[in-house]
Amino acid sequence: MPTIKKRLPAIFSLLFVLPMIFLSCAPPPRIPVAGKASGQDMLTLLPEDTRAFLVADWNRLINLKAVQKTLGEEKELEAYRKKAEAFVNLTKDVFLVAVAVAGDMNRPAENAVFLVNLKYDRSKLIPAESQQESSLEYYEGIPFFPFIEIEESAVGCLAFLDDSNLAIGSEKAVKKIIEVYKGKIPNLLASKEKRPFLKDLNMKAMTFGWLSLPAGLFKNEQGGNPAFKLMEKVRYISSFTDYRQPSYTAEIKIYADSKDSHQKIAETLSGLKALGLGLSGEAPEVGQALNSLEITSGERYVKLYLSLNEDLIEGLKKLLKERMTGDRPVKTEKTQP
Repeated sequence: MPTIKKRLPAIFSLLFVLPMIFLSCAPPPRIPVAGKASGQDMLTLLPEDTRAFLVADWNRLINLKAVQKTLGEEKELEAYRKKAEAFVNLTKDVFLVAVAVAGDMNRPAENAVFLVNLKYDRSKLIPAESQQESSLEYYEGIPFFPFIEIEESAVGCLAFLDDSNLAIGSEKAVKKIIEVYKGKIPNLLASKEKRPFLKDLNMKAMTFGWLSLPAGLFKNEQGGNPAFKLMEKVRYISSFTDYRQPSYTAEIKIYADSKDSHQKIAETLSGLKALGLGLSGEAPEVGQALNSLEITSGERYVKLYLSLNEDLIEGLKKLLKERMTGDRPVKTEKTQP
C-alpha cells in the first residue's frame, strides 16, 4: 500500500503532462499543401498588415447538397462552372480559398487578393522558358501573368506560388503575397496585435473571417443617430459559419472599446431583434429565425449565434423568392376575342 501511495503523485503528473504533450505535437501552421492543408494554413500566405480576410473550406462548401442544387437550378452559374472545369475540377481539386485586404481598406483594387489552394498542372499553364510569352514575368523567382487592368494604377495578376497555391490580385498585392511566401516579410500569424483575436476564431469551421474597422468609418454618418455613434466604438469583427447535418450555424463576435460598449451594442441589437419579431407576423419563418438568434455580451466582445435547420432555410429562400417576384409586375399576354 505505501508503494501505491508513493506512485500516485507520479501517475497524476503523467495524466496532466500527457495531454500537453499531445497538444504540443499538433502540426503548426505551414504553407498549405493541396489536399492536406487546414484553413489556418491559408493565413501563412497573408501579410502581417492584413486588415480583413475570409477563408472558406471550398471542398466542403461546393459539395453541400444545397449548393449543388443551386448550381443545377441556375443556368448561368452552371455555364461558369463548365468554363472553370476546363482548367480544374471544382468539386474535387479545389480545397481552400481565401480573400483578403492587406493594407489600406480604402484602396481595395490595389490591396485585395484572392488565394486558391488546389491541385493543378503548372506545366499546362506556364510555358517552358524557350517558349515563354512576353507577358510572363517573375518576382523573387515566382512566375506571374499580368492579365487585366483593374484601374489605371492597378493591373490584375495571376501568380503561381507552387503546385498547390495561386494568388490573384493587383501586381502590388500579388508581390506582397510572394514576399510572405518567400519569408521576406512576416505573415498574419506573426502579428502580436491580431494574435488574441485570431485565437478566438473557429478555424475548423467551413468559413471563418476577421475584419479590422478603420477608425472614423462611421464619423461622417453619425449625425444624431446613436446607433452610428455606438458603431464608432467597434474595433474588430470576427465570424464563422459551419454545417452539421441538418443545421447551419453562424457566429459573429463584435469587439468594441469597453465592456460598457459591449452591453450597449447587445441591448441595441436585442431591440432590433424584438422589432423584427413584432413585424414577422405574416412571415413565421422570419420569426423562427429571429427566435433562434442568441445575443450575449461580455468583457471582450458581443456574440451573436444563430442555428437554422435546412427546412427553415429552404422556407426562407422560398419566402424571399416570392417577395421578390411579388414586387415585379406580372406580364400577361393579350388574347384575341
